[in-house]
Amino acid sequence: ILPVTGLVHIVRSGNTLSEIAKTYKAQIDEIIETNELIDESDIYIGDILVVPNGILPKKVPIYSETQLANSYFKFPVEGRITQTLHWYNGVDIGNKCGTPVFAAAAGTVLKAKYGWNGGGGNVVTIMHKNGVVSYYGHLEVISVKVGDNVDLGDRIGLMGGGKGMDGAGISTGCHLHFTVIGAKNPFGKLPFNYKMAYVGE
Repeated sequence: ILPVTGLVHIVRSGNTLSEIAKTYKAQIDEIIETNELIDESDIYIGDILVVPNGILPKKVPIYSETQLANSYFKFPVEGRITQTLHWYNGVDIGNKCGTPVFAAAAGTVLKAKYGWNGGGGNVVTIMHKNGVVSYYGHLEVISVKVGDNVDLGDRIGLMGGGKGMDGAGISTGCHLHFTVIGAKNPFGKLPFNYKMAYVGE
């Protein structure tokens, strides 16, 4: 359920905020305010934007999902599934705050951002060579910066999300929110309380 009347847009390569606003007959300043953006340029491929009062156009943009092998992404952190598939293709993996979080596949860091970030808290996103983006939310510490090339298993941060912690976002306990944008989340069908091993195992 969206926090306002409107719709959701996933930022794709080449999108600008003015183009997004025009497509959905929305106001740029309302998109900026609702998504707590710094300015018009503060969007990244794979961002999930709430477009307040947006109207679905007659010709809806069609985006196809990239087909990936189930083994493409490895477990990004040790822990247990504490919430199955929810809020745009994401799963929650719980463990102690401070548990290392790893890149689930090789790629380039698109976003490494501290703050509220729409409730995701401290966030890292990684662009993979196939155009798919992986998202790591509720981090206590971020260990990478925008533009870094990371390999599978490189540490990108530490698990956060503890109640009252800085950068927890909308979270009531230590966990990683892991999302795949542009393809199926291979962990989306795992059952509640499924134990995940370290990345690569």
